[in-house]
Order: sequence, then C-alpha cells, then structure tokens
Amino acid sequence: MENVIPLRLLVLKRDRGVKESGHGEYQGNFAEKNKRYQQYLDEDRLHCGDGSDVNYLDEVWRKSMKRPDAPPLKIVVDDGAHLAEHMAQSVFFWFPKIEPRGILIVEDIQPIAEANAFRTQFLPQLMKDLHYCGDPKQSPDDLCFPTLFPLLASIHCEMHICIFERNDTPSKELSLAESTMPPNALDMSKCISMLSGHWQTTT
Repeated sequence: MENVIPLRLLVLKRDRGVKESGHGEYQGNFAEKNKRYQQYLDEDRLHCGDGSDVNYLDEVWRKSMKRPDAPPLKIVVDDGAHLAEHMAQSVFFWFPKIEPRGILIVEDIQPIAEANAFRTQFLPQLMKDLHYCGDPKQSPDDLCFPTLFPLLASIHCEMHICIFERNDTPSKELSLAESTMPPNALDMSKCISMLSGHWQTTT
C-alpha cells in the first residue's frame, strides 16, 4: 500500500430544509442520529451549519480543513438542502479549493421548484463559459462566471446529478467576495452574453 496517495472527500449533507415533496419542513438535526455523531464532532470531522453561509464555510475551511498535514481536497459531494441557491453557492466556494483533476458532485438537480434555477439558470451560464473562446469575428464574448472558468475542465450531467471536473490549474484561495455567489448565478438574464441577439457574426 506504499503507492496509495491520501486524499480528502468532503460530503455536504442536509441538516434541515425544505422537503422535496413540498409537504413542509424537515425538523431536527438528522446527523445526530448517527451513532458516531459525537465522535465525529470531537474529532473535528463533522460540522453542522448553513451551507449557503459563506462566512461559516470559510471558518470551517480555515480552522478545520486547511491544515499543513491535511491531504489534498480532491472530491466534494453536495447532497445538502437541494435548494438552488445552496447548490450554486457550493460550486462557487468549494470548486476553486479542489486540487487539479478533482471533482465536485452536485446531486438532486431534478425538476422540483427548490432546485429548478440551478438547472435552468446556473448550468446554462457555466456551459457557455466552458466553450468560451472570445473570437473577435463574433460579438465580444463575456464570461458569466470569471472565477470558475479558469479552473473548469468539463461538466458531466446525467439524471439528477452533475459532475464538475477541475483542470490542471492549481487550487486557489479566493476572497470571501469572490467566493460568494454573484447576482447573475441564478438569473442568466444578468449575464450579457446570455442575452438574445448577443451572438451575431460581425461583418
């Protein structure tokens, strides 16, 4: 086993949130039902908080995860609240911190009211950026997500799940402002290159 390279897997799970069936809210701390709940808390391996709160995420990252002896962060799985704003925020915060050729998996993007904007507003913008070329023969191309584009190698989606792959660019420490979901994240009408008529060949 000498050739095994250690890595870190981060899984974002739901504590409480909106039921996918739309029949009210989940109540209580479901992680507490795990028999190793207190052990993981004591070992600083479990953190319970708001996955859309950038300040909370940053505190967990800096105080508990960003250690000199920590293996590289290679895989992040978002299986949290399944709310569009939470899922998009996960991508903006965690994707830059993943090491080259690592992956971020976002689950449960199925057509439910709570998650719809992630699939219909966020993904089209990121897909457009993935194919960004800035061809001067066309109308000027503007990136929707300039903090993600330089790090993105590919996007793989199948039923209810998307996998975002990092390219070979080293992981980056972004500011809190850069790690925060921008205003256009869930509204592609706020990204100029997504507007109707923007893509026209110049003469």
